[in-house]
Amino acid sequence: MKKSEEYTMCKMDEDYLKMAVQSASRAFGVDSEDVMGRGRTWPLAHARLTAYWLLSVGKGYSYSKTGRMFDRDHGSIMNGVKWVEAELELDAPRNNINDSRASNIKESYKSFSRFHKVYIESDVYRAQKEVSYVIQAS
Repeated sequence: MKKSEEYTMCKMDEDYLKMAVQSASRAFGVDSEDVMGRGRTWPLAHARLTAYWLLSVGKGYSYSKTGRMFDRDHGSIMNGVKWVEAELELDAPRNNINDSRASNIKESYKSFSRFHKVYIESDVYRAQKEVSYVIQAS
């Protein structure tokens, strides 16, 4: 994707992006706006990689779609997802730093999963109300 092209997201994608970024930023103790930027300090970068993973693995978005959401190429997303998965595999703590990262990733996933459950349930509820309205109007 060329830099001049702008990716337009639907409302659902915007909501999931916002929740992935918020879940990761809270767990790693960084500002959610910075997660969308280009900063490379370790807690910020780890939060960003975790947000990639939440969308790619947790929601099932392709690497390309996740990349467009973050204005990154799919290779960056793929490497970020691999990093997160490696951190989770190293969960048997070798040191306190890795243990903290893995627990932050897990905390992000729990928060993101709760959002996903509520989002799906509310979406189903809205759809049921619309169907009821159409049936009553007929």
